[in-house]
Amino acid sequence: MRWNPYIDLLCEVSPTSRAKCKACDVEIDRGSFRVKAINVLGQEQLYHLDCAATKAPDLAARKLKDKAPDWPAQALSDLARFVDKDVEPSPRSYQRTPILDLSYDKRDMHGDCAFCGVEVPGGPGIAHQHAVRAFSIDGERRLHLGCVVQLAPGLCQRVVAEASERWPEDVRAFLKEQLPPGIAPTPRSPWRDTGGLPALEVAPSGRAACRYTKEKIAKGELRISRQQVFGMRRSPVYFSVAAYVRSDDFHPRMLELMVLKSPPEVTREQVEAIVAALPPPYPEDDDVTPLGERLLALFDAKPRAQEETQPNAQLTENKVDIPTGFFFNA
Repeated sequence: MRWNPYIDLLCEVSPTSRAKCKACDVEIDRGSFRVKAINVLGQEQLYHLDCAATKAPDLAARKLKDKAPDWPAQALSDLARFVDKDVEPSPRSYQRTPILDLSYDKRDMHGDCAFCGVEVPGGPGIAHQHAVRAFSIDGERRLHLGCVVQLAPGLCQRVVAEASERWPEDVRAFLKEQLPPGIAPTPRSPWRDTGGLPALEVAPSGRAACRYTKEKIAKGELRISRQQVFGMRRSPVYFSVAAYVRSDDFHPRMLELMVLKSPPEVTREQVEAIVAALPPPYPEDDDVTPLGERLLALFDAKPRAQEETQPNAQLTENKVDIPTGFFFNA
């Protein structure tokens, strides 16, 4: 099963000829279409249209099938020449970038709201006069105050509850007025304070606790390990798999990566337990292979570990012949 690390492809007209394609290392001509491929860590890479179709054919097929409104019609027409007809489109949930945090945008700059497309800040009323920065997996977006209430009510409730001076008083009052009753504040995510690639591993003891639930992870149970980004030491922190897949931080592509890179001690039965803990599938993904089946297929397609008796071809053994009498006189 072929796998790639990208969660979305964005198309734009290249403003210069300075950028090079990440795949072929050839300059992308000014005025031509180029593709921003965003991976699971939110990093962007630039490609030619044909190179992007080679690197992420499933995402390219999804853009073609949905006639992506954010892609120019000519770019879609060109892209169709590079995508095989038998390529299965990627799930639409790959393009989900959950909002993980909010901050008030004090910068004196204008742009379009990522939700409604209208200039922000701008327009009458407090709902459009303020800009909010929304942080997601693939970077940050600018939103109207009125739009962010619709997209992330739990995070807005947290802004109201914390009453931080970083948010203007009239903005907090507006959020409080607009929020429907019964919305609980979204807790601050411990996942946001970690970095690098997460990894599945079998807990060697029962001492570590899940950062989501604060409960101990039993010995022999699967856990997710990631490096925390604060402090002088890069010490690992741990998450329960069941808690992660039900959190706002969950992304199916990230879980696929963890299964694909899982160590030899992780068994198929443990991956099946992850599948059983998955939340209900996204309704819009009914035209692709379910996530559980993809996880098992990725696990089965993993290269099996080499025999321990075989030497590692990437390592060399240093042998030094010390002459007799080098340290001591004969």
